[in-house]
Amino acid sequence: MKRNTLTALALALGLLLLTALALPFWFGLQTEKSYLALLAQMSRRSGLQFTSTHYERGWFSSTAETVIRHPQLPVEFIARHRISHGPFPLDRLLAGDWHLTPVQARITSQVVLSAPARQDRPELPPLNAETTFQLNGDGALHADMAPIRKTDAMGQAFDWRGFSGDMHFDREWKKIRFEARMPELSVGTPGQAGRISLSKLSLHSNLQEGGAGYFFGDGALNIGRMEFDGVGRQVVVNGVEISSSALPGGENVDLTLRYRVADVHTTDERFGPGELTIEARHLDIAALVKFKNELNAVYRDNSPLAQTVLIIAGKAMDLISALSRQAPELEITKLSFKTRQGEITGKAKFVLNGHKNDVAQDSLRLLMALSGQGELSIPTPVLKHMFTRVIRRDIEACQESGALTPQDMARLTPQAMNEIVDRAFPQYLAQNGFTRYLVEDGDRYKLVISMRRGQLLINGSPWHAPASPLARSDLEQSIPRR
Repeated sequence: MKRNTLTALALALGLLLLTALALPFWFGLQTEKSYLALLAQMSRRSGLQFTSTHYERGWFSSTAETVIRHPQLPVEFIARHRISHGPFPLDRLLAGDWHLTPVQARITSQVVLSAPARQDRPELPPLNAETTFQLNGDGALHADMAPIRKTDAMGQAFDWRGFSGDMHFDREWKKIRFEARMPELSVGTPGQAGRISLSKLSLHSNLQEGGAGYFFGDGALNIGRMEFDGVGRQVVVNGVEISSSALPGGENVDLTLRYRVADVHTTDERFGPGELTIEARHLDIAALVKFKNELNAVYRDNSPLAQTVLIIAGKAMDLISALSRQAPELEITKLSFKTRQGEITGKAKFVLNGHKNDVAQDSLRLLMALSGQGELSIPTPVLKHMFTRVIRRDIEACQESGALTPQDMARLTPQAMNEIVDRAFPQYLAQNGFTRYLVEDGDRYKLVISMRRGQLLINGSPWHAPASPLARSDLEQSIPRR
């Protein structure tokens, strides 16, 4: 009896040992299939080419290499992977990495930039990533890149404070969440003109695949602070947010784009907050997906640039024609930008109704199918403040040319300057290429643009070409003399 028990126990232990040894090999087979299927899927969806150039499968771990490139770019990325097979990655355990949660695979990757045909290829640190595939096929990825600082022979500095990102996805890549963070990026020499600096950057998206392979969801790009150094002036922009959302509506999708800024200030000016919200409704999902797939196919053909541009233009007209059959709407639901002199506001709504005609046949049909109206309203003090700078600059030019004497300039007291601005303002307003279309509306000026039966109307009248700019001699007549 005891002997039979010991035999059974030995058999059971042997089976467990064989199973433990066989499982990593089986998981390795499944991981290779998932890896190759994933590359094919990403190539179809992204427009990039993901090519497996190497895969060596071992019993407990495998190695692989992937080349990622865009047909129109002279650079490519090379990703090298070490794949540890599940359910308990033995090579990781032996190295002291005691993650005891069962997984399908854990992959360590390093991605480097390669540009063999270019002598001036940029030198960037590698992107390091850790990907974990759960037993059910879902996965999570964490990536980071080290900071880099370089200065060229001209003294221009490139300072990047690193990057980190996280992605979560399901086994079919139909639900994808992504977040990325970058502390700071600056290009140029501090204190010199041309320097650009971005700080506290973050990007997130939450997408889910719906009908026809279209991804619905939302995403946002946030920039805490942007700095631009110009000649004698610095522009600082705080609190930039660019967000989007896509919601299903039957066979269509409704898109919303929002642009927000907390404030913009220079040495002597301050603006904001500002917001622009654009909504596009009744967009045919099948037409959008078809257009995206056709673009990817065009890029993969690697045709000459001129030919590619012509093909894309033709595809774009086909897309507009297909979308027009659903009478899509484009509406600016909010336009607001505050200044010290008042708030600039606006709104617009246009409809492209081409369900009776093929608008792709000619531009006239396209114009006839487009209808709607947009309005922009600007406070009078905002316009006067804007033109005061222009008038002062033109007066200084008159002095430099000798048209105004030092005695004339001495009489330009603040009160005299205000009177000149008041007298010259209507002329400048009427001769500027944009403000000449504004009409007075109480304490504001407004512009109404509309499309009706293929005709562009400005404030209810047909549009016509702008007049010639204001002659400087007209301004000189406004300056007080003895």
